[in-house]
Amino acid sequence: MKSMTGYGRATNGPFTVEIQSVNHKFCEISVKTPGVILPMENKIREFVKARVNRGKLYVMLNYDRTLSAAGNTSVGNTRLNYDSARVTLEALQELGRNLGLKDDITLSSFMSFDRSIWRQEESIDLETLWIGLEACILEAINGVLSMRDTEGKKTKTEILERITLIKEHMVEVEKKAPTVSLEYAEALKKRLKTLLGKEKIMMDETRLAQEIALYADKCDITEEIVRTKSHLEQFLQIIDKPEPVGRPLDFLTQELNREINTIGSKANNLSIVRAVLQIKNELEKIREQIQNVE
Repeated sequence: MKSMTGYGRATNGPFTVEIQSVNHKFCEISVKTPGVILPMENKIREFVKARVNRGKLYVMLNYDRTLSAAGNTSVGNTRLNYDSARVTLEALQELGRNLGLKDDITLSSFMSFDRSIWRQEESIDLETLWIGLEACILEAINGVLSMRDTEGKKTKTEILERITLIKEHMVEVEKKAPTVSLEYAEALKKRLKTLLGKEKIMMDETRLAQEIALYADKCDITEEIVRTKSHLEQFLQIIDKPEPVGRPLDFLTQELNREINTIGSKANNLSIVRAVLQIKNELEKIREQIQNVE
């Protein structure tokens, strides 16, 4: 079991990467990067997404050009471009000959005509940059995953403790379930004897038995108890699986809550009602914890 909350930070040469992870229904990656790395934004997003299943992740990158060691990656350096200058000069000379113009090309006029001969914006070698950036992102995401794993283990321990409490309360429910109809029968007989005794009317035992049987059927919680125990066993099986378990556990928690509500509404017994309230309290805490489980 893994949590969806985590944080990781890493530095590698000119790169600094910070990744924050919070809970989310799906997997969503938000990347904030300087313009020079912008062409790699989708690659970064897919790289991170391949390592998580659920959660909202904020990836923040910083690139310090002064620390760059990726070969020819500096931006805005001034240098002479002799190849461009030579091509431009030959084109101008040919133009002058064809038009019969005087060859009066000076250095100043030549440079003002084509600035590309003396200034060139060097391109970023993205493939080389990616090698260092990938290692930096991987270190940061591993930090996130490590924290998510640690938090997930703590959450699992807490949830299992609550499941144990629920099972203990269910023992009380199962123990008291058979007495519900008996208690109702005794209470009904006592009340009828009191009422009929005043009027000196004989009790119809057959009618009384039918009434008790009808009530016993309405308040029978045997099926709900069986389903609840089954859901609890499924819960314990799923929580130990290595894959993401957040969604199936959330579903089972809802099913458990539904069965417990039915038990509470059908069983007119103080002990059962108290146990139901305790179980619902534990289920609510479990549901809150599962919202942050991957």
